[in-house]
Order: sequence, then structure tokens, then C-alpha cells
Amino acid sequence: MSEGTQRLGPMRAEVLEHLRDVGGAVGVGDIAAAVGLHPNTTRFHLDALTRAGLAVRDVEQRTQRGRPKILYRAAHGHQSGRSESLADAMVRHFARGVDNRSERATDAGAAWGDELRRARQEVEPDQPPLERLVAAMNDLGYQPHLVEETDPVLELRPCPYAALADADPAVICQLHLGLVRGILGPEQPWTATEIRPWVTPTTCRVLLGRKAGSAEPANA
Repeated sequence: MSEGTQRLGPMRAEVLEHLRDVGGAVGVGDIAAAVGLHPNTTRFHLDALTRAGLAVRDVEQRTQRGRPKILYRAAHGHQSGRSESLADAMVRHFARGVDNRSERATDAGAAWGDELRRARQEVEPDQPPLERLVAAMNDLGYQPHLVEETDPVLELRPCPYAALADADPAVICQLHLGLVRGILGPEQPWTATEIRPWVTPTTCRVLLGRKAGSAEPANA
């Protein structure tokens, strides 16, 4: 596996490897056939790679009539590093001067998680919420582990934004708290109640609990 794919889930890493092998821009159908995935699943991974700066979305240049295709190609250089630099600038220069930055970070994370949840539900509509949460966090580059205690606990490691979290946990950690809430979504019994950063040098824990008034689920 090439450098830069090791923190991705296996399917997403395979999609990225294929883009790198092809070298140029290619359509969703061709990518799906090459890696053996459904086109909707492939598009889900391609959009995530694009948001991460690892892939680039192009519009087909054509002279014939008809709607041009959306094409994807592997990004050149170190897009992910530039994305982290942008996040660092936001934390250090924008969020630091905002009084309610923790609340804003939580809201931003929830909106991001909601987008990921909706995309995943299009592909796997019957996936239980806790399974969806683990799969989504794996796709984002973590090594998630769900610990079954009185209430479940999601362990995350490593944090791709560890340096930023050290600099300003009020933003980065609360962003992750909102992210988990957004991925879980409203139509199920679970929510993220608290995030505990650095319970070990490489591990953070997200505490999960049932929403007020929700019945114990038959299948989490």
C-alpha cells in the first residue's frame, strides 16, 4: 500500500490506488468496474477522497451534445498536508478569537457528520447506527474500536489532527464530538455525551449514551 493510503479504510484505499495507477481522469463507472464496487459506493468514496484533498473532480470536456461526465483523478503533491495547514490556520487565527468557538466547532462537526451519514445511508440504508459510526470513522482515517460497557464507548486512534488538538482542544475535540453526533443522526437512540482526549498517548474516547426517553434498542 502506498504512502498516504495507510490511514484510509481498505475500500477507499483501493479506489485511491486505482486512480494513482490510471494516472488520468476517469469516470465513476470505470472505477467501480475496476475495483468491484457498486457505482454509488464508489462515488461515496470518491467524494470523500476529494474532500480530503487526495482526489480531484473534473468535468469532461466534450464537443457532442449531452451532459458531460464527472471524472476523477488522483491529486498530485501533498494535498492532505495543505488541508491540515488550512485547518491549522483556522484554529490559530479564526477560532481562537471567537467566544463560543467550542459550540461552533461542535455544530460544524455535526453538520459534517450529517453529510457523511446521509451519503452512507444511500449506500447501506439498513446499517445499524453504531456499525455506521465505526465504519465512517474508519473511512476518515482512524482505527475505531467500540467497547461494550454499561453504555458503549468509541475509542479512536490515532488522531490525524493530534498536533492541532494539542494546540486548541476546545475546537478540534469538540469538532469530533459533533462529528460523532452527526454520523449517528436523529432517528436512533444513541448520542455522544462526552469526549475524553488522550486517555492514553494515542487514544481518545467518545462516551455514548441513550437519548432521554429512548427505549433500549433491540439491535444497536
